[in-house]
Amino acid sequence: MGSKFSKLAAWYNKHIKHEREPAIKLIDPVFHHHKIKTYGIELRDPELPLEDRATAACYIGLLTYTGGVNAALLASEYIQDMINILLMPDTSGEVRTYVLKGLCGTCYLSYLNQNEAKDRHLMEILLAYLDEDEDPEDDDPLDIITMKLWVCYLMTVVCCNNIPYLRLFNEVGGQKLRKCLEALSKLEWFSWPQNYAKLMLALLAYQEQIKESLTGRAKKSSLQ
Repeated sequence: MGSKFSKLAAWYNKHIKHEREPAIKLIDPVFHHHKIKTYGIELRDPELPLEDRATAACYIGLLTYTGGVNAALLASEYIQDMINILLMPDTSGEVRTYVLKGLCGTCYLSYLNQNEAKDRHLMEILLAYLDEDEDPEDDDPLDIITMKLWVCYLMTVVCCNNIPYLRLFNEVGGQKLRKCLEALSKLEWFSWPQNYAKLMLALLAYQEQIKESLTGRAKKSSLQ
């Protein structure tokens, strides 16, 4: 029996043991942060295809969503890079959707990152996206619609716990934003947890109620 194990061990050492992959050299001692930085390098690499850079943005968002506060702080360094891709002309709906997904994860429950995105004019970009033609000549209409659904979700992410941001969407978007959201709310959201166009409309209505309530109190105080 012992000879069999000896032969097995000899075979293992000869054919398998030395075929192991070398250890990964970490950019950051925290493996989660190492992955964010690795994808950050890809996101910033102008030599890579835009689709690969957008995919890297998406992975950064996923890692941020699962990585906690410190991961969100690290990911804030890449918000401008994601915004830069969204600002590129003639970018496909699919590429923009990947970046929007990345921003969703990066801004989720991170007040700091929400405000960083706001300072980088994310709101203006999202409003412009909602106003795009859904039947473009050089893009798949389904990709554009999918992109707009992700815009709705991202809007709820950055506004749900950020009243000043919500107020800004209300003031700048106005009735035009409501009409876009109403149209999108009538689409089929079957693969989503809920209809985020409807949710965003509800958030806007809630902010309006707060505004009217504060205005009413101010008027009463001035009359006393």
